[in-house]
Amino acid sequence: MESESESRKFSRSQSAFTLIELLVVIGIIAILAAMLLPALSSAKRRAAQSTDFNNERQIGLGMKMYVNDDADQYPGIASRMYGFHAEDWIYWRTNTTSYPPFEKSPIVTAMAGAQRASFRCPLDNDDRDRLDLNDPIYADGFGAYNFSFSFTGYGAFSNSLNAGMSTVVDATGAVTPFKELAVRNPAGKIMIAEEPGSRKPKDSPDGVGFIVDGRWIPTSDPLTIRHSGRADVGFADGHVGTAKPEDGIDIANSLPSL
Repeated sequence: MESESESRKFSRSQSAFTLIELLVVIGIIAILAAMLLPALSSAKRRAAQSTDFNNERQIGLGMKMYVNDDADQYPGIASRMYGFHAEDWIYWRTNTTSYPPFEKSPIVTAMAGAQRASFRCPLDNDDRDRLDLNDPIYADGFGAYNFSFSFTGYGAFSNSLNAGMSTVVDATGAVTPFKELAVRNPAGKIMIAEEPGSRKPKDSPDGVGFIVDGRWIPTSDPLTIRHSGRADVGFADGHVGTAKPEDGIDIANSLPSL
């Protein structure tokens, strides 16, 4: 008659997996993971784009509210070149002992419930180039631009001519305004651009340019390619869409006078 100990050994041997069976199971799991990862990656990209579109709509609405409250005039350019001014559309300087905090930005206060995340793409997640303080661009002490979106700003050619879209306040405090009515074909003009956050090849089309301030200069600042070769952008009429790097270079898509 079989002893109790022998019965337990037999039971364990019947329930245990063999090495081959374990390898087969691991192989099946690996195959399933390989099949699911692209779908998960695609879903992540779609979710990020949906977030961007929603945020850019809100930024566009904030711009519209600001313009309505400021005699049809757009907010300031928020660039390194012109320095900080209270009229800047976004307060991005990291030294809050010398400059107002982000939460006081004119567009942020115009947007209900706006947070820092509202100005950054979920896929813009590499700060190594932004935080390279050895880069000469950071010698001005303003710090890094920790957001993904910027405002179209061709700048002021003289005290009487501003190509738009943003208002310019120079170092002397002289204001060169730009008004909403000066934008021709607003449905075709990029107002809010999504720039690369790094020099990564999946982010920056030239591997060199990345976002450094709140101003987008179409002729020199590239659009990102992080969304399957495109950037998410907001137009002057308030709608959102995507644009290729070459769309950003073509001034017909951004110069308000055209």
